[in-house]
Amino acid sequence: MPHIIEQVKQALASTLNITDVNSIQATDTLKDTLGLDSMSSLTFLMTLEQSIEGFTIQAENLGLKDLQTVSSITDYVARHMQREEVS
Repeated sequence: MPHIIEQVKQALASTLNITDVNSIQATDTLKDTLGLDSMSSLTFLMTLEQSIEGFTIQAENLGLKDLQTVSSITDYVARHMQREEVS
């Protein structure tokens, strides 16, 4: 999972124009700490899909709890990737 969190951080940095990826912490809230809003959320999710091979967002499985923190979206991606590998 360490590589997934790095990909999530890279996607966030790209979406939000954050120059220091290392400043993004796993406990950072996407909305309050990083400033992700509804439009940038869509851009972020599309960036994640493009940057993580074989990963696609399943809207029916993505809840608000998954978009709370850097860690929660990383966990969502990891869970989804495990399902893909099992399929």
